[in-house]
Amino acid sequence: MVWSPYPDPSCVRRAWLTLGSLSIDLENQAGGWFCEELDLGFPAVRDVVSNRPDQDGVDDRTQFYGARAVSASIKVVAGAGAQIDDVADNFAPFMQPATRPVLHVILDRPGTAERTMTVRAAGYGWKIAGDSERDVQLQFVAADPYLYDPAVNTVVAYAGSSTANGRVYNLTFNRTYPAGGGVATSGRIQPAGTMPVQPLVRIYGPITAPRVYFATHPGGGQVNQYIQFASGFVLGVNQWVDVDTKAHTAYLQSDTTQPAFVSINFAATIWPVLPVSPGWTDMTLSGSGAMSGVTQVQAIWQDGYLS
Repeated sequence: MVWSPYPDPSCVRRAWLTLGSLSIDLENQAGGWFCEELDLGFPAVRDVVSNRPDQDGVDDRTQFYGARAVSASIKVVAGAGAQIDDVADNFAPFMQPATRPVLHVILDRPGTAERTMTVRAAGYGWKIAGDSERDVQLQFVAADPYLYDPAVNTVVAYAGSSTANGRVYNLTFNRTYPAGGGVATSGRIQPAGTMPVQPLVRIYGPITAPRVYFATHPGGGQVNQYIQFASGFVLGVNQWVDVDTKAHTAYLQSDTTQPAFVSINFAATIWPVLPVSPGWTDMTLSGSGAMSGVTQVQAIWQDGYLS
């Protein structure tokens, strides 16, 4: 996409970088710099092909994207009020290869939706030539090729309480009226983006050997996917486990020093990849042992886009 050096002030398009508490716009007319071009690129396609040994053509098993190259061309103009070398240097904190700044983009399209992409520096140049202008070149690589809606979505399904409902019989005195047990409920996941979703799955105890079931409906048929923990895996009251279905990690209490990956039953697990609208996924949680009205699973994700 291309910005005019002097765009209509009413234009909604905007791009900026953030890194912790730091933030800088790629274009700031009042500050005297202008984004002449922002190229969001297209993800590299990870080719997986092999020659057919006894006939023409190849066997093509390609299905995944690779990294994505992103670049920006910025012109700093002294006549527009900029201290040209200072502006060029202000991008330096975002161009350290060890950092992971976030690129935010708003385009001129319905809803003026914001998209974000985590990037790392790949090139940074600003030639010192004259005292009226500086051309600043920023180059990045995004390991995750998607752009994301910054809003976080959460869908919840309850396992239901293992406590009996109502009175407990045989009738004895004094009569006992335990808390009513909740019924199991499912959650429906229907992402609004354009790319499939691999959510963070957070399971809350008490429960033993939790099993999360995803029934996806991508267009007429149903595909079943699961996350299954081993029979000896127990979550107590006020405990939870995070399963990142994209990174294939599992941690107790969201603590990376407490891995729980070895407790997953891989023979019964099919890592979920969930379709976007008009497809949908029904998610349920089951298990054994004591369960209460708070025993639940949450699917947490951000809608992903290619552009």
